[in-house]
Amino acid sequence: MWIIKVLVDLKRIAAYICPFCSNISTKSISVFNFSGDKKINLICPTHGCHEVCASITPKHSKYKIDIECPLCGGKHSYTVSKETFWQKPLISYKCPSSGIDTFFAGEPRKVEHALDEYSDIYSDILEDFEEIMHEDPFNLLYAMIERLHILQDKHLLSCICNSEDIDLDVENGSIVMRCVHCGRTKKIEVSEDSLLRVLNTNAIIIGN
Repeated sequence: MWIIKVLVDLKRIAAYICPFCSNISTKSISVFNFSGDKKINLICPTHGCHEVCASITPKHSKYKIDIECPLCGGKHSYTVSKETFWQKPLISYKCPSSGIDTFFAGEPRKVEHALDEYSDIYSDILEDFEEIMHEDPFNLLYAMIERLHILQDKHLLSCICNSEDIDLDVENGSIVMRCVHCGRTKKIEVSEDSLLRVLNTNAIIIGN
């Protein structure tokens, strides 16, 4: 009987927010997912996105939780003991800049309740973000360039000639991606639609 109880208790739900498309997702986690000290990536399930939003890595008697923050754009890292992770009904982590929880893990009912409590806050933040982007073209430009830099860091921005040495420039309301090796270019107009496409793309190849 005790063994059955332990197996039931060693299941948790993690809830997180995609920093790229703002989708709120949950994922069921079992202790068996960590067999062999395997790291778990929490991925956005939104079609066309599939970005890693957070990861949980076993470190001896603890877990290291890395969170791509949807509020400040930074990366926050936390550690929690394995005992606390599996036994505490609910754990949560805040964005240090905003003071708002962006990650939850624990018993399903506790996590769902926490998401319900924060749903209005998240909605207000996302609405403010959309208004800022709509009112100030510079914010659109900044968001698009930031996303392109992320793709570069992940080796997902390249040229058809196989070079990953890409320069970014702004010309006449468009972002110009230029291959340093062969000189090919690709332009993206700075707009809300373009921002959504850039956020939802998995890779960009100049010349395709």
